[in-house]
Amino acid sequence: MQMQRLVYGPLKAAAGRGPVGSLAGHPFLIVIDGLDECEDKDEVEDLIDSMLAFFDEHPFIPLRVFITSRVEQHIQSRLDVPGVLLDNLVDHCSANDVTAFLEVLFQDARRRSPVIRAYAREHGEWPTPGEKRKLVEHIGGSFIFASAVFKFIMGSDASNNHPTTPMDRLPLTLKMNPGLDRLYAQVLARSEHIPHFFDIISTIALLEAPLPTSGIAELLGISTYEVVNVLVNLQAIIQVDSSHIRVITSASTFAHSSANFSFVDGGLACPFASVNVRRLSLILADIQSHTRTEEDTFMSNHNGI
Repeated sequence: MQMQRLVYGPLKAAAGRGPVGSLAGHPFLIVIDGLDECEDKDEVEDLIDSMLAFFDEHPFIPLRVFITSRVEQHIQSRLDVPGVLLDNLVDHCSANDVTAFLEVLFQDARRRSPVIRAYAREHGEWPTPGEKRKLVEHIGGSFIFASAVFKFIMGSDASNNHPTTPMDRLPLTLKMNPGLDRLYAQVLARSEHIPHFFDIISTIALLEAPLPTSGIAELLGISTYEVVNVLVNLQAIIQVDSSHIRVITSASTFAHSSANFSFVDGGLACPFASVNVRRLSLILADIQSHTRTEEDTFMSNHNGI
């Protein structure tokens, strides 16, 4: 209703009177950032439905809507329609963006910090290209982590016996956990009540190679739809095929490389993967061993033909 009164109505009225000012050449743009953070899913669905209905009724209205969001089922299911352009940022390497982001931050830090300027006069450029490259690799495309890393480097916490200069603190960041455990735990909690949740998540955390949802189902002795039922609400942290949720990859399926670290190395998300981990590890190792044996046998027979 608010969108109708504040946006759709005035635009329709203006367009009905013919091209007016900026409407004649360029559309207006509305940016909705972080739509997934809205807790009321019903309201989000209503917003999207009314938006799509408006554009269906007025396809030539000079308005565009740019939405950013993690992949959530109640959002994706409504936006995956003709007329909506979907772009998965996972498909784009953000290393260059993170590099540019850090470069701007460090340039500003050099301007503000007499300590960094004095160090640079004596030792040369800081951070060095090699140090920046290692930082970008460790950050892994997460701007949240990039910001946290930079704040740690530039902060001072001598009272806790931390090194007191940015130059001393930078190497320590390469050992930092990205600190996204709470995000993983929050998202995983949505589905923990669903049957087979713990076994499915534990399996994903332990995989070393891609495995389709049907393969996970066969491994656990359950139906494919039961696997999909668990994963459908976890797309914010688990990458699945955008059309039919067919394939999930190994531990690298998680949206950030730290996710697998969280599951298997005692992070906050670890309790979600604590059930039957030992048993699943042995099963997966046995399957991989049998697979290699069968491949070797096939090659031996093939070479003998």
